[in-house]
Amino acid sequence: MPPPNLAVLGRRVREARLARRLTLEAVVARTDFTVSWLSKLENGQLSPSLEGLVRLADALGCGVETLVVGLSEPPNHVIHRNGDSSAATASRPASRNGASKGHHRKPLAEAWRGSAMQPERIRLSRKNGQAESDDGQRFVLVLEGRVLVTYGEEQILLEQGDSIYLNAAIPHGLTSLGKTEAEVLSVTCSLPLSSTPAVNSLKPAARRAAAAKTRGRASDRT
Repeated sequence: MPPPNLAVLGRRVREARLARRLTLEAVVARTDFTVSWLSKLENGQLSPSLEGLVRLADALGCGVETLVVGLSEPPNHVIHRNGDSSAATASRPASRNGASKGHHRKPLAEAWRGSAMQPERIRLSRKNGQAESDDGQRFVLVLEGRVLVTYGEEQILLEQGDSIYLNAAIPHGLTSLGKTEAEVLSVTCSLPLSSTPAVNSLKPAARRAAAAKTRGRASDRT
């Protein structure tokens, strides 16, 4: 069973509170919660206990089922509007095997709990990106600026509009080049290692040879 959708729960709590024209302080006054706790709940940043949900529903004058029904069902779609601040921007590790130190990441589909893909906009630091790795595959599109991709033993320069699709299990890092910070769209998809292309498991020299062979075949056909 997928984890409960905390973003939807938070939205329902906020809608119930606003429908009754209650401020955060007014709800807190009816319970032993804090304003900080309730605010985090409404922003999908914490998972309340069953007892807490019961007390909150009582304070809002609604049934618990109104707040929790269908929370384990994934949504059909998730929309993130430009300028939407509901997804907090923060510096944090990107994967379990490394950290993008100094990078500011904005997840774009947090409302879809347990999603197979993790899309996010990343504002890259001009400091060298610490290598990270994770099972699966990753797609990176440069939205603004110039980006140096350190991929295993290779270094690849990407200009604005360029993209790269890679085996995320190979340690890699992203660094912004130039006077301004670069921004990228990154989509990571966790897949079993058996699902990744075999060529990506090769050493850098072997990958370059395989890529050159592929380009040669393509030129022969043109």
